[in-house]
Amino acid sequence: MPTQLEGCSAETIPLVTGAAGSSSGSPASHVDVLRVLVVDDNAPILRFLDSAITAEGCLVSTAGAAEQALDLLSDQPFDLVISDIKMPGLSGLDLLRAVKGRQPATPVVLITGVPSVNSAVFGLRHGAYDYLPKPFSVKEVQQLIQRLRRDRLQGDKLIGLPSGLTEELHRRQFGVEVLCRIGELALQGLEPKAFLESVLGYTIQSLGSDAALILLRDEDGNFRSSEQGHPALVKQLLSFLHAAFEDLVRTGGMETLALTKPEHSFSAIAALIPGVGRSMGILCLGRDAQTGAFLPDEKELLLGYAQTTALALQKILLRENVEKNLVNTIASFVTALESKDPYLKGHSTRVSMYAGELATVMGLPESDVLVICRAGMLHDLGKLVVMDSILRKTGELTTEEYLLIKSHPVIGDKILSPLRFLAPEAQVVRHHHERYDGAGYPDGLGGEQIPPFARVVTVADAFDAMTSDRPYRTALPFDVAFTEIVRGAGTQFDPAAVQAFATIPRNRLMEISQCFNISLPAVEIR
Repeated sequence: MPTQLEGCSAETIPLVTGAAGSSSGSPASHVDVLRVLVVDDNAPILRFLDSAITAEGCLVSTAGAAEQALDLLSDQPFDLVISDIKMPGLSGLDLLRAVKGRQPATPVVLITGVPSVNSAVFGLRHGAYDYLPKPFSVKEVQQLIQRLRRDRLQGDKLIGLPSGLTEELHRRQFGVEVLCRIGELALQGLEPKAFLESVLGYTIQSLGSDAALILLRDEDGNFRSSEQGHPALVKQLLSFLHAAFEDLVRTGGMETLALTKPEHSFSAIAALIPGVGRSMGILCLGRDAQTGAFLPDEKELLLGYAQTTALALQKILLRENVEKNLVNTIASFVTALESKDPYLKGHSTRVSMYAGELATVMGLPESDVLVICRAGMLHDLGKLVVMDSILRKTGELTTEEYLLIKSHPVIGDKILSPLRFLAPEAQVVRHHHERYDGAGYPDGLGGEQIPPFARVVTVADAFDAMTSDRPYRTALPFDVAFTEIVRGAGTQFDPAAVQAFATIPRNRLMEISQCFNISLPAVEIR
């Protein structure tokens, strides 16, 4: 008696010689010889389908896994692919997506058991030709092949080439665009955090992921991360990354690793972002299992994104180092010139520190606090071209001398303008003498017209000026200066900045005020 196979009905399979025979006994010359690829991890079912389909006059190739099937699809075209849905590694639904990407005209039939009917229906909605429910018989296989031949003769649209780009072609084309975009991001002067956020956004859009994250380790071994997508999935990705961290490092950035197994509820892949020295990073994607596993071309794209991100990060860090050195050089020049003047010594440093404290208590992001601190350090840059005799004059200034001193914000702005990365700081330098009531200079801006960062530095500058000796007066007592700042809210100063300034601990303000300032009157801090 014929042997009963799991998933197949026991029926006699006609003996054939090669692929020329058919169950109807028709000569091979009268039969449309189809090239069929059968994929199943169950060897008996694979042999059953091989025999049944060969008996229909077809040329059959077999594969025990979807990954093996993809290799065969790369080498030759097929007229039909029959695949089990549930297999280790890539599933039949993943294979369906790949086939429709590589050979969109090739019909795909999915083999399904009762628990997988929903998956089969999902496959039909996404381009499957039909599905074979287990247990199936030789007759059902014969009917499937015969129907396919009829559809081919009739030119059925279901198996015709779809209009427009195929899924894989579109994915690869967009992938190349994303690679270019990542490279361009490095030239836009973005901060590393903003750069990484953009990379994650492009990656999710390109590879259809539900979550993505980047982990970066600097030379000192400190980690920082950026993530997008579903929070719960991001958390799971992090746990899997910890387990696979050493394996990822060993790849050297030359391959993409799968972090999950078929039984997991989501699929995750990761690629190393090569760094310099001990610095490195990891780019990781997660996708709900219902969406499907990551296909080989998607893994290749992720690897390309990681490698391009590495090059872009190196450019950004190099640019940051150059910019930092340039700012430090300018700041050192300001400090050196101020140190020659006992009335100005340490002024820019203290303004930078006051402004940083104020920006922090106002709840501004760390990147904005950095800009404000640098602006505070550079705010009087334009005074470098003003003659010392005017800056140190103890008597009343002439109209010409006063106008020259009032020009220092514009001069400082002109000095910084060629340095595009210092554009925010240049704005502060230009407008740090504007008044909230519009009576300031050089442009007479008022209220919200004044750049927000400039309103912060204005308070810091005024407070340090009042608590420091000047050629034309001695320093005001600490509490008197503090009262003057509060009194100026809404006229000279932004009320919100003044309100935040009042929350800075008095001992911290005193600590800053004593930097390089030995002439500050001693007062009791209340």
